[in-house]
Amino acid sequence: MKFHVLTLFPEMIENAVHTSITGRAAKKGTISLNTVNIRDFSVNKHMRVDDYPYGGGAGMVMEPEPVYRAWKSVADLRENNGKKPRCIYLTPQGKVLNQTLVEELAMEEELVLLCGHYEGIDERVLEEVVTDYVSIGDYVLTGGELAACVLIDAVSRFVPGVLSNEESSQFESIQDNLLEYPHYTRPEVWKNRQVPEVLLKGDHKKIQAWRMEKSLERTRQRRPDLLEKNRPVTTAFFSPTGGTRKAAEIFTGYLTQNPRYLDLTRRKLRKKKIRFSSRELLIAAAPVYGGQLPVTEEPLFANLQGEGTPCVVMAAYGNRHYDDTLAQMKKRLEEQGFICIGAIAPVIPHIYSSVLGKGRPDEEDRKILKKFAVETKKRLEKGRTEGFASVQVPGNPDPEPKQMKPVKKTFDSALCTNCQSCVQKCPVNAISQETLEIRGDRCLNCMCCVKVCKAKARGYDCSQVRQYLETHYSTPRKIEFF
Repeated sequence: MKFHVLTLFPEMIENAVHTSITGRAAKKGTISLNTVNIRDFSVNKHMRVDDYPYGGGAGMVMEPEPVYRAWKSVADLRENNGKKPRCIYLTPQGKVLNQTLVEELAMEEELVLLCGHYEGIDERVLEEVVTDYVSIGDYVLTGGELAACVLIDAVSRFVPGVLSNEESSQFESIQDNLLEYPHYTRPEVWKNRQVPEVLLKGDHKKIQAWRMEKSLERTRQRRPDLLEKNRPVTTAFFSPTGGTRKAAEIFTGYLTQNPRYLDLTRRKLRKKKIRFSSRELLIAAAPVYGGQLPVTEEPLFANLQGEGTPCVVMAAYGNRHYDDTLAQMKKRLEEQGFICIGAIAPVIPHIYSSVLGKGRPDEEDRKILKKFAVETKKRLEKGRTEGFASVQVPGNPDPEPKQMKPVKKTFDSALCTNCQSCVQKCPVNAISQETLEIRGDRCLNCMCCVKVCKAKARGYDCSQVRQYLETHYSTPRKIEFF
């Protein structure tokens, strides 16, 4: 991450950023700081950069030309890629900096920060170069330098490699609009104050529950305004072989540190009615089979009921295409009281090929998933005040059911230990408990039974399908989101 700071007082920025964690990051090259003295671009021999305001009034105003020249010296560095640099003017008139904006800015390769002074900067140059107006709070400083340092510090924490513990940037105060739980270290007793016993027992589930309880309690006491913005996140997924689940968990991890997961691969959970309030968020994730939602006896997600609840749908596919799946999911969930505010189609390993989707989601995919998570947070913030908007997605919400050509399956009874794993784990109850035979009218060809068979008694031959897919769909597709 590169920070370019346009300022009249470079030493203020240099001294602050080259200290502590950001200082170490700058030495390592994880972040870089380029301070540009606006005074060096003065248009008069006395190096003045300000003048009296038109219309009268107290104070002085920074002239447009020196600011523009300073900005141009940085902007010219970006001419090769033809992209105008994102230029942030630190001003009390801007959008108040919050965690979502910090995460969004952290995804940029470089930022230009413009620091005003005196009574401000000529409006014309602001209109010319500024892309974002940002405030660090509802108060006025003598200049934008301290605000720029705050922004640099906050953004730097989300740059990989800046913090020694990568989780530190994700899991602490203000995440989920909750304050962080209390921390303790040695000694166990200090001034007759005892470390809470639950932290000494080593039961991680109880510790996690205690921390969540304390986080809610502290937020309720100190920042009840934040609690009003807190939105519990539930991810409901159908994932017979684990690929969809992995993609859904990565995306969810960028949204919240306290998710609830519903594994709808389990038949019992698909029969249980689950309701969601308007203050929650649902992530619904399913794999793509033949360009459509998997057909199950209990239709996927039909047991979920919303009350104007925002949701995001995810269709995970093995590099061919997701076709109508997003549209099907959107329609089904919106008919059940949800509002689909976003949709995404990540690529995952194809069950019939070791080539298609290999290693996906990869690092580039994670960047896109994180970008979409930030966009989702922005839509949630906007929806809280303006109402949620249903997103448009491609595909036919009511496609004709496809007749999938069954893949030949094999079963070696001599290897079978009758552990019943394939029976229990089959997501559509297609395997007989007595004979272990597969019912063709129910089978999804998901190959979950093959994956869970430790004795390797089950297998399948998909050579023809694999050859066709690898011939026509080997070029890696990018994640799409809406």
